[in-house]
Amino acid sequence: MPAFMPATLRFCDNRTILVSSVAEAANALGQQWPDKTAPGYVEAARLVALAVDGTCSQRIAFDALTRAASQQNILVARTKSRAHDWLDAVARP
Repeated sequence: MPAFMPATLRFCDNRTILVSSVAEAANALGQQWPDKTAPGYVEAARLVALAVDGTCSQRIAFDALTRAASQQNILVARTKSRAHDWLDAVARP
């Protein structure tokens, strides 16, 4: 089980991809992004490549990918499920 929640990205060609692993993140980086020269995209591509090689934390690479996607407005916002609300309520002191 990954240490992060999957993210949905909607690309320029209106295709969506659910990203839940670094392999899927690497695939997502090859899709049609608005600006592949943006600093956030370049950093995400570098960190995902390092995570695939095993020299970078998957969590750090995934966070960089979602940050870059958010900056380019291709990250699809997802509402929290009722299960998340329940778990949040249980976790409160």
